[in-house]
Parts: sequence; C-alpha cells; structure tokens
Amino acid sequence: MFSKQLVVAALAFLYPLVAPQSIPEVGSTASLRVADNDTDQEADPAVEDSNDSDDTVQTEVTVVPEAGKKILDLHTAQGIALEGNPNLQASAERVQQAKLRVRQAQALWYPFLDVSGSASKTYIPERDYKAAKQGASAPFVGSFVGSTQARWTGGIRSYVGWVNSLLGGGPISVLPVPIGSGLLGLSQDAIQNGLQAANARRGVDDSFESYRVSVVASWIVFNGFERKFSVAETKLGSMESQAAYRESQRLLLSAVAQSFYAAQLGRENIAIAEADEAFNMRQLVEAKARRKKGTGSKSDVLNFEVRVNGARASLIRSHNDFHTALIALSELLAFEGSEFPEGYVLADLAHESLEDLEPPAGRALVGIAEINRPDLEQSQFQVDRTRATIGRRRAPFYPSVSTFASKDASRSDNARFREDDFGTSLGLDIRYTLFAGGGNHARLKEAKSQNREAERILFSTELAVASEVLQSAEDLTASQQSLVLQRANAVFVSENRDLVEKEYDAGVASLVRLNEAQRDLIAAQGDLALARVALQLAWHNLRTATAETLGEHSLIDEGA
Repeated sequence: MFSKQLVVAALAFLYPLVAPQSIPEVGSTASLRVADNDTDQEADPAVEDSNDSDDTVQTEVTVVPEAGKKILDLHTAQGIALEGNPNLQASAERVQQAKLRVRQAQALWYPFLDVSGSASKTYIPERDYKAAKQGASAPFVGSFVGSTQARWTGGIRSYVGWVNSLLGGGPISVLPVPIGSGLLGLSQDAIQNGLQAANARRGVDDSFESYRVSVVASWIVFNGFERKFSVAETKLGSMESQAAYRESQRLLLSAVAQSFYAAQLGRENIAIAEADEAFNMRQLVEAKARRKKGTGSKSDVLNFEVRVNGARASLIRSHNDFHTALIALSELLAFEGSEFPEGYVLADLAHESLEDLEPPAGRALVGIAEINRPDLEQSQFQVDRTRATIGRRRAPFYPSVSTFASKDASRSDNARFREDDFGTSLGLDIRYTLFAGGGNHARLKEAKSQNREAERILFSTELAVASEVLQSAEDLTASQQSLVLQRANAVFVSENRDLVEKEYDAGVASLVRLNEAQRDLIAAQGDLALARVALQLAWHNLRTATAETLGEHSLIDEGA
C-alpha cells in the first residue's frame, strides 16, 4: 500500500514528463495527430505529408466545440437532470402528498359543521289508497242514508195519523205532503251527497311529499390522544418523504456521473482506436511501398492489413460504447426521445492535479456522512414515526367524548320553512369499547413490532453508510495509485514502441516485436484512459457516499 508521501512524490517526479498540458489540442471529432518516423525509405506520396511530425502518438482528447454548440460538463448535466428527471419529479409529488396528509390529520382538531336536507315523494300502496278514498266518501253516504231514513219515517207516520183520524171520526187534518214530493226531495239529497262524496274521493292523493333540513355542529373533545399522535405521525412521515426525496437526488447525481464518465471513457477509447488504426495504416502503406521496391514481403503487408482491420473493429466497439453511454445519459437528463441533442458537446475528461492524488481522510469522512446522508435521516424519521404510531394505536383503550348541537325542521307538501318549524338539540356523546375481539391489542403489538423493525433498519443503514464511505475511500486510494503507475507506464510503453518502430524500419527488430510493442502501447493507453476516468469517478463516488454532492447544486424545493 502506497503512503501519501510516496504517491505525491511519484507524481511530482512524473508530472514534468506526462503533464497533460503538454498534449496538443485536437478537434472535436476525436481525431489525432499521428507522427511518423524519419526514415530513409521511400514512402507513398499519399501519406508523405503526415510524416513530418514528432515521434509521439497522443491520445488524450481536447474538445473544440463547433460554432453554436455548448460544452456539457458534469455539473451542467446534473443540473439538467435535477430539473427534468421524471422519477425525481414523481418523488417530489410524494413529498407533496405527505404534506397534505399532515393537513388532514390537523383537521381533526377543528369542529365539524354539517348541513343536510332531504325532499321525498312517497306513493302509498293501492290497498291503502282505496281505503282512503272510501273513508273520504263514507260521511256523505252515511248522511244520505240517515236523512232518507228520517224522511221516510216521518212521512209514514203522518199518513198513518191522517188515516186514523179519518176512521175514528175525529177532526180531519190537512192531507200530508204527497209521496211524489218526498221522492223529489229524496232524489235531490241523493244527487247532492253523491257529488260531495265524489269530490271527497278525488281529493285523496295517491302520494305525499315531505321535506327535512338539519344543521349539525360537532367537536371531538377527547379521543384518547389519537389526534395528537396522528399529527405527529404524519409530520414525521412528511419529513421522511423529504429525506427520501433528497436521497433520490443523491442517487440521481451519482447515476448521471456514472453515465457521464462512461461516455468520456468511450470517447477516449475512440481516440485510442483511431490512433491504432492510423499507425497500422501508415505501416501498411510503407509495407506496400517496400514490397513494391522489392525490399519487403507480402506477409508484412498482410500483417498490417489484419492490424488495420483489428483497429477498425475496436473503433466500432468504442463508438458503440460511447453512443450507448450517451443514450443512458440522455435518459437521465430527460432529453426528448433519450437522444443526445446536437447542440451539446461532451466536455473534456478533466486532467488530474496534485490535489486529486491527496489520500482521503478515511474514518473522518464517516462522521460527515452521518450528518449529511439523507437515507440515514430517513431511517431515523421512520423510527420516530413508528413510535407515534404506537401512541395512536393506544387510543382505542381510552373513552372518546364528543359534543354536538343541531337545528332540525320538517314539513309536508312544501319546503317553505319558517322559524317556528325548527327545533334545537344539544348533546354529549361518550363511547368506550369494552371488547373488540382482541383487534386493538393486536394492532398495538403490530405497531411495536414495526418500531423494532425500523430500529433494526436504522442500525443496518448506519453500518451500510460507514461501509460505503470506507470502501469508496479505499477505491479512491487504489485509483490514485493506479493512475500514477499507468501514467508512468504509458510513457515507458510509448517510448519503447517508438524505439522498436525505428529498429524495425532499420531492419533490426522483427515484425512480431513491432506488433507486440504496438499492442502494449494500445493496452497502456486504454489502461491510462480507464485510470483517469476511474480517478474522477472514485472522487465522485466518495462525495456521493458522504452526500457532499448535494451541496454542489441549488436543489429544487421538495414540494415544487
């Protein structure tokens, strides 16, 4: 394991040799300036102009954006993701829902005012309807029968008295009213009573209407502290949701960095593959020229044909990796259709500095993570919330007391209520559950179990956070050491390849040795590019583990 002093000293020694500032700039197409060796052999005129540069093959890309295009660096990409990522927006909606649940719980502390009203029309059964009509006409029928009976009884008595007077020799009175006249009166009574009975039957409805209105005010005086713990539970749940939202931001920033650095690595590999193709293409042209002059062999030409095709295959894979990483990055940034916009150009891979090689603080970073990490905060809120749930589940073991007052009125046939239609009721409602089948005890035990579960999760999260920080610190240290070695190795392998190339051109080194030297160079350049990306990613992973990345952005309000 390298010490801090050894790492810094090694980089200080190597930096003048491999400093990134000495690398010439290239275009945004990741093309490379490929040098050629000065040889006395005849070269093809098509490549003659490319053989006048120095002996060094450079593969570190410097982006020069085209006019109208913007550089997309990591900080900008993360800012775009924080503003537009749909998963993060969905998390923000969950935070808003949690805040509204708090308002719902607080509503129980206020009185309730309810207004109700009803209007109905009832159709009576046919049997009752017929009975009602008969009852309405019965008085008129009875009156007619009674008057008829009295009329006939009186008339008969008058005739009997007149006959008795005639036969007995007494004084003869005036002849009674003729029977025909009585019949006429009887008919008149029958018609009159019949009309009245018919009118009475028509006045009976087969339905009736009723109207009711009520205004009720009620308030819960006491319900076993359920309101108190419900508000506490929802408030803690809201804070838990906000912590979960910040955790989503932390993970999103990390995912963007992963995709961003993967895309940068893909572009560096494209540059390496292009350099390999250019080198082997130049050797192929020279091999063909030597064969044409009779100083070269066909096997040399075929060798470089194979090498060119191999470099092109590697270039295809590198392009695929690069574009795949851009698609993944575009998805996280919510670009339309997950397509990387033409108006952006990916920023350069950052050059490491001496500060980047400083070893991390290690154990001290765990304390920073314990303060900053939102998932730890979320787990603590979960513990507190489950404790409030225990208090709420104890509420059924207490009596509940509520008061109410109401004004009620009802009318038939119309809804024109008047003041004297209303009555007032006042009341006090006290309830206490003596037995509920053991359900309340079971729910209380369930809440206690959930609290113990939350405490175990909190302890597990604390261990996971400490482990993640320490592992990230170890990964960073390894990345620093690897970069120092790969920087040095890239210099050595590049110098060795150039020497072997000169020896091959002079006829001293074999073609096999040149192939081996070129493969070593491509491998070393690939390892160096990977080490550079790994160092940047390791630093970001460490800041992610301590949640310091959250402080690098002006984060969007959780409830927005």
